Amino acid sequence: MKKLLLFFLVALFVASCSHPSDNRLIRNSNQLFYIEVENPTNTAITGVHEISLTTDQKSTLTNATGMLFAKINDELSPLELSDNNADGIKNVAVFQSTIPAESSVIVSIFEASDDAIIDFEKKTQAELWHRTTGNWRDGRYRGGGNFFRFDSLRVPDGFTDHTYFIKYEGPGWESDRVGYRMYLDWRNANDVFGKKVTDMVLQDVGVDGFESYHHMDDWGMDVLKVGRSLGIGSIGWFDGEKAIRVETTDSVMCKIEADGFIRSQVKLWYYGWQTGDTKNNLISLKTIDADSRMTREFLKFEIPQENVCTGFIIENGIDMFEMRGKNGEWRAIASWGQQSLASDNMGLAVLYPSSQNGKVKRDALNHLVVFEKPLKEVEYYFLAAWEQEPGGITTLLEFKEYLQKTLNQLEVNLAFATISDIKN
Repeated sequence: MKKLLLFFLVALFVASCSHPSDNRLIRNSNQLFYIEVENPTNTAITGVHEISLTTDQKSTLTNATGMLFAKINDELSPLELSDNNADGIKNVAVFQSTIPAESSVIVSIFEASDDAIIDFEKKTQAELWHRTTGNWRDGRYRGGGNFFRFDSLRVPDGFTDHTYFIKYEGPGWESDRVGYRMYLDWRNANDVFGKKVTDMVLQDVGVDGFESYHHMDDWGMDVLKVGRSLGIGSIGWFDGEKAIRVETTDSVMCKIEADGFIRSQVKLWYYGWQTGDTKNNLISLKTIDADSRMTREFLKFEIPQENVCTGFIIENGIDMFEMRGKNGEWRAIASWGQQSLASDNMGLAVLYPSSQNGKVKRDALNHLVVFEKPLKEVEYYFLAAWEQEPGGITTLLEFKEYLQKTLNQLEVNLAFATISDIKN
């Protein structure tokens, strides 16, 4: 027997993504191995969970040809392989379940037979669409017809805003709670799609141009004004007076790293990011999980980078407040009020580990967290909570309660899992 760490990436107030198990499916599928997952805390942990993989386990799962799924008690969940540290290696397996307080559960890992049909609900999505048949002239993309979906893109040199080349101007990612997009040009800022439905909707957003999603539709709308700010959770560098987004680079690559039932990811490579008098290479990995409002941002620099910052836009009349987890290991800056483009309530927040020694600051446009010391890796989460989402948060008190539970759960981020020998 061997002890491994199980990391819990938390989604609060969730509905289960799993399905009651079908005994016929279990009998006709191949069990690869099982794990015993222990939750030693006094609260149940619900959400998408990560299991670190040994070399043998990773090989077994990577070589599987059928769909992977997990059986937890009498429920089935998708099982997906994922990279959680931006090194390009799928080093963890993720599944969704509830681990009761002060107890353990057996998680059996299966490979479905070739003829098995498993109707899991898709609760996350990541996408990137652009036109293909036009041409560049005077810095604009002319013609090009319809948008087509791609897994990756090297951003064309000189690419700028409103060129009508990329659908809604960059990659998008969503859960059943909320959607996000980022501008894949000199702005490199994150925006928010407020959702009134739990269905995946981004595939239909922006196909008719850049204006339609700024107006309310059955699915929702763009609800955040970004302008020259960091929007929500965008990557920046603090020059001592203001946050500078990833504006000047040698080149940029974007890839849809995962488009799964319960986890989706967008990965970016920024080559030669100019910060003051120096340049650095940066990898950004954005992750969203089922039933979660949060995007996890993981940054990996080629050389340690000082004064990395993030934050969100300052809205007139909206106060920023700070919160901390029960043990002070995670902190947050947040705001709440009538700050959506639908003229209703929305909460914005950035959550970050105390170990990165973030300093709370502000400039003319943004509430900021600045990581002053040189860091080779930076981790934080950002989120938006719009009151019109299904079962949405509608008051400041509810938003603070949600943030407190989220911070507390991030601090309870590991338990021991006992892994059996791989079964043939």
